[in-house]
Amino acid sequence: MQTAETGRRGEPDRTALTQVIDEQRRTIQALIAGAERRTAGLPDTATIATWQRNLTLQRRLSERTDRLEVAEQLIRSVIDSIDAGLCILDANGQIIDTNQMWRLMLGWAGCTRRSDGSLADLADGSAPSLAFLLHEAAAAGQAVLAGGPAVAGDNRHIDTDGEQQWWRVRVDPVHGTGAGCAVVTLADTTQQVHTQEELRQATRDASRLALVARHMDAGVMIADADGVVEWVNDAFTQMSGYTAAEAVGQTRTALLGSDQLAQIDLDALTAGPIVMPDLECRTKHGRRQWLRVELYRVVDDDGIVRLMGVEHDVTAARRAEWARLAATARAEALARELSVEKAVLTGVISSIPHLIYWKDALGRYGGHNGAFLAMRGLDGQTDLLGQPDGPAGAHDELGRILADLEAEVLRTGEAAVDHHVTVPGPDGTARNVLMSVLPQPDAVGQVGGVIGIGADVTRIGDLERQLNQANRLEAIGQLAAGIAHEINTPIQFVSDNTSFVAKAFDQLLTLVRAVREMPPMDGLRELFGEVDVDFLIDEVPSALTESLEGLERVAQIVRAMKDFSHPGQGRADVDVNRAVESTAQVARNEWKYHAQLDLRLGADVGLIPCYEGELKQVVLNLIVNAAHAIEAAGPRPDGSLGHISIGTTRVAGMVHIVIRDDGIGMDEATSQRIFDPFFTTKEVGKGTGQGLSMAYASVVQKHGGAIRVESSPGNGTAFVVSLPAQVAAP
Repeated sequence: MQTAETGRRGEPDRTALTQVIDEQRRTIQALIAGAERRTAGLPDTATIATWQRNLTLQRRLSERTDRLEVAEQLIRSVIDSIDAGLCILDANGQIIDTNQMWRLMLGWAGCTRRSDGSLADLADGSAPSLAFLLHEAAAAGQAVLAGGPAVAGDNRHIDTDGEQQWWRVRVDPVHGTGAGCAVVTLADTTQQVHTQEELRQATRDASRLALVARHMDAGVMIADADGVVEWVNDAFTQMSGYTAAEAVGQTRTALLGSDQLAQIDLDALTAGPIVMPDLECRTKHGRRQWLRVELYRVVDDDGIVRLMGVEHDVTAARRAEWARLAATARAEALARELSVEKAVLTGVISSIPHLIYWKDALGRYGGHNGAFLAMRGLDGQTDLLGQPDGPAGAHDELGRILADLEAEVLRTGEAAVDHHVTVPGPDGTARNVLMSVLPQPDAVGQVGGVIGIGADVTRIGDLERQLNQANRLEAIGQLAAGIAHEINTPIQFVSDNTSFVAKAFDQLLTLVRAVREMPPMDGLRELFGEVDVDFLIDEVPSALTESLEGLERVAQIVRAMKDFSHPGQGRADVDVNRAVESTAQVARNEWKYHAQLDLRLGADVGLIPCYEGELKQVVLNLIVNAAHAIEAAGPRPDGSLGHISIGTTRVAGMVHIVIRDDGIGMDEATSQRIFDPFFTTKEVGKGTGQGLSMAYASVVQKHGGAIRVESSPGNGTAFVVSLPAQVAAP
């Protein structure tokens, strides 16, 4: 602005300059005209000299005029290039000239009048904010034109094309320049106002920051570029133990009691603050502490670089973190142990064949095992967790029974133990289940749910029936053995006596024949005539032979009963043919009235490892079934008996026992169910439906063999029992 104002004070008045030039031009023209009139006559030396002087004067005046025009253009360019608006007032306050910036600024501020007339005239056609400024400039111009000193106005707020700016007006007097008496300067001070406002705001912020820094909990330290402490706050002195006087002038590293603080590159802080890793240090009194330091690069108004550090005492947080990590490690170790225990428990529960589940008080499942799902007829992937039975899709008979038991347990708090229920199994067969529902206490000791445990005792029932049957058979066998033993003694001496009588009769018969061939004696012929000697000779040997055969038959039966009554000792090598033969003899009373029995025992069958008692029981059941099938077929038209054949063979490591009859036979549907427990086609009281199921269990499950049936209605039935000739290695 000083340059602009100096330019304005040295600027010649254009009107006065024009007047001077015009006067000089008129003078020169007059001189030239006079010279021309004087030289109209004959020229003389004086006249010529005068004319030459006039020409020289005219040339110099023209050159001066050109220089003045060039200077005027230069001054106009300088004035137009000034970034402030200039306006020249005459003695009456009228505007006689303006520069380009004046006109632009008035246009920006919405002035619609031309830049002529007075400042007051311009104000009348301007926006309110500009009008106020122009009226202020007009008043200042009147004061200056009245002989007063220069007047500088205040910054005024102006609206220019939607932007807010600040302008300031100044009026300076002008002396010795013709018509121009005052210069009005209109300067844009928006940047200056903003700068001052920013400075004031920065001062306020600095005051607040200084107040905050002094009273904040974190320690604040300001150091120079070499790290020498210049200022610290109260928190710093409390954390470090050093007073402000002791800290100032020392390096921060020296105060830490540690060399962990690395050298800081101040240029690296230009990108932003740096948070240092937690470092361990000691206070003035030797107390161990951990600090977290934030470093900032600060440049003041004079361009001096400083380092500001904000220090946080994280000792407590560090110890808490150590405690948390230790607790986390313990929790993770415990979680791993619990996970292993849970996996083991889950595996144990899943592998237990018993039914296990548990529910909360609202009937929602908290867990279950696969056996429970299988008994309910649900897929092994079914997840009942968090669901009651209804929405889960379990609507079976067992579910309804359990619902009643659970309601009773929740109501009374007493366990319901060993409830025997019979429900359809997944395959539709009847299953016997022993269920117990126990109360599950919650955290306060109340009944918060139930635990259900069940066992499928169907097989146990079958085994019990088999055991009972075996016990009965064992008792019968013992009785038969006792009877056989008791019968064996009298049969033995009867047999011996009969043999003796037969031998003695042979001797007597020889004697009688000899006597008959001798000469007749008195009285002897009459004696022979009274006894039918020929009849006795023919019949007595035959009777004795039949008696011996009968006694041998009785002996065979006794031996068979003794063999059958011997169950054996576990799994041992057994003569299959002998076992079949003795069993057929024992069952003779079942088949002898209805069928003939043929034994076709292979000579190469030999011994096989098996349970002798169970093998005999299987053969006995099949023989009895064959006899019943022939009996069910009814009498034959020719009066003949039915036929049962039992054959044994050894083929490819297996021994096959085939029991075939020509009874009524079975259809396909019956053949598929004959091994089911309790299934029978016999009338009530004659069959239990357990014989074939026990035979299947013994042959397949216990011996590792196979049993199959071949039958058709009216064509008889054949059962094929296959047993391994050797026991498989475990």
